[in-house]
Amino acid sequence: NKYYVMICVTYLLTQLCQSTINMGVYFMTYILGDENLLSTFSLFINIPLILGLVVTPWLVAKMKGMYKINIIGYSVGILGRIGVMVGGYMMNVPMMLISTAIASLGTSPLQGDLNALIACCSEHTYLKTGKRIDGMMYSCSSFGIKVGGSLGTAICGWMLAAVGYVENAAVQNAGTIDMLHFLYLWMPVILCVAVGFLLVFLRVEKANEKLLTKKA
Repeated sequence: NKYYVMICVTYLLTQLCQSTINMGVYFMTYILGDENLLSTFSLFINIPLILGLVVTPWLVAKMKGMYKINIIGYSVGILGRIGVMVGGYMMNVPMMLISTAIASLGTSPLQGDLNALIACCSEHTYLKTGKRIDGMMYSCSSFGIKVGGSLGTAICGWMLAAVGYVENAAVQNAGTIDMLHFLYLWMPVILCVAVGFLLVFLRVEKANEKLLTKKA
C-alpha cells in the first residue's frame, strides 16, 4: 500500500519539522537575545493551530475530501515558514510572529485529518485484498511520533555539538549561530516542502473511489 508508506513518511517528516521548530528557544536566546519570546511564539503557534483544527471538518466537507485542503493548507504553511525565515534574518520579531501564525494555521488541517487519512489507507488495503489490518495501519502514528520526534531531537543535538555549541554559555561561536539559523529557519521550510510534495501524490480517497466503482 503505497499510500500507507506515504503516511508513515509524512508522520516522520512532520515530527522532524517539529523538532527543528523546538530549536526556537536557542534561536531566541542567542540570536534574538530574549528567551522570554518563547512563550509569545508558542501562543502564535497554538492559537492558530486550535482555530485551524476547529474549522478543518467544515473545510473537508466543503471541499468534498481532504486532498485539496491539505494541499492548500501546506502551501500556506510553506509561505508562512518562508516568512519566518526572512523575518529571522532581518531580526524582525513581529514579522516572525505573524508568519509563524500563518504557518501554524496552514499546516493545521493535515494535523487534524491525519488519522482520517490512515483510515482511508486501511480501507484501501481492504478494498484491494479483502483483509482488515486496521491495528497495523494505525501503528504508523505512534511510529512516526516516537521515531520522528526522537530522531529529530537527536539530529539537532548532534549538529549543534558538531559546530561547538557550549551549553549555558553567555555567547556562542559563529558556527553555532549559523547552525541555529539553519535548524530554525531553513530546515522547517525544507521539511514542509517535502511534506507538501508527498501530499500531491496522496490521492488515496480518489483511489478508493475507483476501487469501489470497479466492485460495483
